[in-house]
Amino acid sequence: MKLIAFCLLLFTVSLQAANITTTTLPVKDSIIKSVKSDPTKTRPVTETQVKNLSEPEMVRIPGGFFSMGAKEGDQDERPVHRVVISSFKMGKYEITMKEFAAFISSTNYQTDAEKQGNSYVYIGHFDKADGVSWRDDEEGHHRSDSDASKPVVHVSWNDANAYCQWLSRQTGKTFRLPTDAEWEYAAGCGMKHYKYSWGNFMPRTGNGEKPVANVADETNHPKYGALLQKYLGYKDGFFFAAPVGSFMANEFGLYDMTGNVFEWCNDWYDPNYYANSPENNPQGPSTGKFRIMRGGSWYFNVINSRIAYRIPNIPERRHSDLGFRIAQTL
Repeated sequence: MKLIAFCLLLFTVSLQAANITTTTLPVKDSIIKSVKSDPTKTRPVTETQVKNLSEPEMVRIPGGFFSMGAKEGDQDERPVHRVVISSFKMGKYEITMKEFAAFISSTNYQTDAEKQGNSYVYIGHFDKADGVSWRDDEEGHHRSDSDASKPVVHVSWNDANAYCQWLSRQTGKTFRLPTDAEWEYAAGCGMKHYKYSWGNFMPRTGNGEKPVANVADETNHPKYGALLQKYLGYKDGFFFAAPVGSFMANEFGLYDMTGNVFEWCNDWYDPNYYANSPENNPQGPSTGKFRIMRGGSWYFNVINSRIAYRIPNIPERRHSDLGFRIAQTL
């Protein structure tokens, strides 16, 4: 069963396992007092967050074929099927706070969290909090310039797509969210199709091994202790999201394809799509209700962060462990 930390109001089958509350009420005032604000008013973006911004660094992913899905996975990961991917470029890192700030500064765009006045924060469990947006951290506290290299969170699929459209206009290049198939191909290193971005092995750090990704582990939070889903025998040193690129890249040179924050893909979601997927560059269903998220996060342990693991969510959903990275058409 999928442990869906995001679909708090839409999916109930896995809420108890994921230790997620379903209340739609704001968290206690003492927790969000420092970030609660009028959602119609945006906080100013600091100069440090936007100065010297360059185009996000991209990595060329060579085309090829692979077997998409997983025999041992969930129903929506089957059947395993052959997919051919054309060469494209993928963001080397998840989009950072600094990069997203430049978009906001240029356009005065209001995110779904700002328009609807809330997002989901982590306070020992996930709960909806008023006045929280992309400017804030996992607990809903306003970020400082020292967080500029951390992945932006509290962004919906709509927000991520708007960023891609803006960047395309700014550069004259075609930026977009990766397709579901492109994401899995890039994360698993093409036809090698590793189980995780670093390979097929389960990581350990008990004997001095280096951590390979930011997932739910034995790292304790001073207030919350360890996460419910913690992976025993592994400690990456971060409770919440780490600055992008803090861990090893995969063989394509992409960072944080497993863990850190979930990443939006462009496709609509259909649990039965794999049975009828085209072989060449599948784009997903033409319509749908949910989009696809990939890669796991700081809240999900290694077992639930497999490359083939897919989670559906509504395009308006925003969350404290949900971000995105971009792709570019060649």
